[in-house]
Amino acid sequence: MRFFLIPILLIFTLNAHAEVMRVVILGSGTPRPNIERFSQSILIEVNDEKLLFDSGRGTVIRLNQANIPLKEIKKVFLTHLHSDHIIGLSDIIMTGWIYQRDGTLNIYGPKGTTGLVDNLKKAYSEDISIRTVPPENHSLEGLKTKVIEIEEGLIYQKEKLKVYAIRVDHGGGVKNAFGYKIVNDDQSIVISGDTNYSPNLIKHAKYCDVLIHEIASAPEKLIKKNAKIQGLMNYHTTPGEMARVIESVKPRLTILTHILALGGVSEENIVKKIKNLNKKSYKIIMAYDLMAIDVKKDIQIYSLDYSDDPKN
Repeated sequence: MRFFLIPILLIFTLNAHAEVMRVVILGSGTPRPNIERFSQSILIEVNDEKLLFDSGRGTVIRLNQANIPLKEIKKVFLTHLHSDHIIGLSDIIMTGWIYQRDGTLNIYGPKGTTGLVDNLKKAYSEDISIRTVPPENHSLEGLKTKVIEIEEGLIYQKEKLKVYAIRVDHGGGVKNAFGYKIVNDDQSIVISGDTNYSPNLIKHAKYCDVLIHEIASAPEKLIKKNAKIQGLMNYHTTPGEMARVIESVKPRLTILTHILALGGVSEENIVKKIKNLNKKSYKIIMAYDLMAIDVKKDIQIYSLDYSDDPKN
């Protein structure tokens, strides 16, 4: 078993939290194939609740590495329907069914999610027909899905745990894109999804414990001479815009994900540029796959990988 604990403790004078919210970054990358950075997926755990936000490439593999049983994933929240955020959804649906999910898979997402899920099941119709007869005899109960097409506002609640959808502007022809705010008592985590600079996200994210936000950067000369890269920067949040977001939100911790670094820009330089633009000192780090964050009085960050566990 491999389990690495990196003692990065961020200490603040706040009231102690009764419960720990744990964030696991399953995928921190972009559509670009990268063994170190699978595409977007974030798991948030509160007690027995497991909430999956986006399901990009390799989500099921990362869940396995994190020793999280796939059958326990019963709630998925999609930020938007770009392929790098949903390409692992069929794996969640089908492999979760094969490995004995014992309840309905609830999928929350923007308009179009119903058609997406219906068509994914149609695509696997032959596989489904084979697996529901001997020798496998899988029940169709475990293949049940319920799609909730969302609008802005409260979309899920269980006791003190609440999930809010936040409309954001991704641009690039995407009509419906959302971020999410996850609140448990006095703890809060905000996930931006893909967005350019979004005043609406800022409004809902103010003073959150953890802000998980996308980032994109390229050299100015390259942006000016390349229309495609200029468009990409307009669809996403640049370091200059990110500095403004952080100054406005004032989160305890900012985690940058969906890391689009073009033209030789390094991740270290992106963080440095943001910090240099901020008027005050803020905690800003780059996400990496299988990063885990315990959100409590002392925010604890560590690497999580059980992939060598013989039980896994």
